[in-house]
Order: sequence, then C-alpha cells, then structure tokens
Amino acid sequence: MLLLFTAAMATARTELLAGGTAMLLLFYLLAGNPSPATLLLMIKRLRWLLLAILLVYGWWTPGDSLWPGTTLSPTIDGLFLGLLRILALLAIVAAVHLLLQSTSREDLLTAIMQLIHPLTTRQMRERIAVRTLLSIEAVTQVQALASDVLREHPVTTRNVRNVAKSSRLLYKHVLERAALAANTPIEVNEPVSPPGWQWIIPLAMGGVIFILV
Repeated sequence: MLLLFTAAMATARTELLAGGTAMLLLFYLLAGNPSPATLLLMIKRLRWLLLAILLVYGWWTPGDSLWPGTTLSPTIDGLFLGLLRILALLAIVAAVHLLLQSTSREDLLTAIMQLIHPLTTRQMRERIAVRTLLSIEAVTQVQALASDVLREHPVTTRNVRNVAKSSRLLYKHVLERAALAANTPIEVNEPVSPPGWQWIIPLAMGGVIFILV
C-alpha cells in the first residue's frame, strides 16, 4: 500500500492528492496521531528542497505572469504545479513517517522479506531485509548524532579547523554507534503469508489509481 500510495502521489494529480491526503488523515487518526513532532522535524529538514521545487516550477514554467510587467515574475501555472509537487512530497513523507512510527522493527523486517519473497532465496531475503532496515534506522541516528555534535561544537565561522573538528567527532561517534549495532543480534523469522483477503485492499487501491490516472 505504501508503494502504491507513493506512485499515486508522484503523479501530482489533484484527484489523487485529495484522495490520498484524506486517506492519510484517516490512518493517522486510527493510529492515534503518532509523534507529530517527529513528522514536523522530517519536514523541516526538507525545507530547502521544497523551496527549490517552488522556485524551479514557479520561475521556469511557461504561463501567465503573477506580476505582469515584471521580468522576474513567477508564472501562475508554475506556482500551481510547484505547490502540487510540494504537497505530493509532503504526503509521501507523512506516509513513510506513519509506517515507521506505527510498525515494529520485527513487522518491518517481515514485510520487506514478504515483499521480495518471489524473487529471492531465503538467505538473500534475510540479507536484503536486514540491510534495508538498518539503513532506515541509521539515517535518523546519524542525523541525531550530527545535531548533538553541532550543538556541542557549533561551527559559527568558516574556520577550517572548526569544520574538521566537528567532522572528526561525528565520524568517531558514528563508528562507536556502528560497533554497538554490530553486536546487537537481530532475530529473523521466515514470514508467514498474509490472509488472502488482505490482498483485496492494495488491489482495490491500485484499481482506483489506474482509473484516475
């Protein structure tokens, strides 16, 4: 469902965006609004990308000028398309956040293994699933480590020594965290196929997306 949702949002069609946003809000309510502060932090880290999307679409898309007679004016069509792309990206980020907050580590591992089951052997499934899960977890851990290092040793100037010192400390903390993670056992169980009726949900979702696209 997450993969289908992501593909639907990537089209940036208004009907799919409206329906996807409504479905996402429903799932958030059912999940009890899991950790909104974490979602806001994820969105904050994307602020420059979101601004870049708006600038590229707003100023590089042909159409009617927002401020006629001004050479640096964005176009109305460009701003509209840029906002659609921004909404699509925010919806995808919110969906990933909901999945990570409402699904346990064991369930995520099982889901990844089940997803790639038809194309892999058991050993390959375990390796791919574990590496994927550890990569997802490492992103947030490294971001937190970087924030801690910069808070303790802020780079307030362009002094090369300050940058080098912060980079060296961050690298040291990452290696220490990696050493701890290497000694943490991960139990991997062969996933059990979900009930057949559960496949009706993604199939129905895919059918709606196909019709609207």
